[in-house]
Amino acid sequence: MCATYREACQQLHLLEDNTHWDATLRDASISSPPNQIRMLFAIIISTCFPSNPLELWNKYKDFMAEDILIRLQHRSNDPALLLTLEMYNEALIMIEDLCLTIANKALGQLGLTQPNRPMHDLFERELQREQQFDRDELRAFVQTYTPH
Repeated sequence: MCATYREACQQLHLLEDNTHWDATLRDASISSPPNQIRMLFAIIISTCFPSNPLELWNKYKDFMAEDILIRLQHRSNDPALLLTLEMYNEALIMIEDLCLTIANKALGQLGLTQPNRPMHDLFERELQREQQFDRDELRAFVQTYTPH
C-alpha cells in the first residue's frame, strides 16, 4: 500500500528516475548563477514532475543558496560564515514563489516541504536589526572601553 498514486507508480518503476534532471542541474551548477539554478529547478519540479524532487533539492541546495550565503558574508563582514537552515529556507521561498508563478503550485504540492515563511520574516528583521547600529558610536565605545 502506498500513500499516493505517484508513490505507487514509483514503486512499480512506471516513472522515469531523476537521472535526466540530475544531469541537467549538475550542468547548470557548473556554469550558472544561483538565481538561474533556482529558476531551472522551479521549472523542472513544477512542469516536468521528477520522480524525487526532494532528492534533487538535497543534492543541489548548496548551489541554489550560494548567492544568499555570499550576500550575508558581505553584510556581516564574515567570510567564514557557512550555509544555514535559514539560508536554505530563503532559497526555498524564492523557489516556491517561482513555482506559484509558473504553475500556481506550492512546494508542498510538488513533493517538497513548505518553506517556513515566518522564519524568513524573523530572519530578515534580525538582519535589519544587526545592520542598524551607529558605526561611529560603536567605534567610540570600543576605543573608550578597550584596554590599551
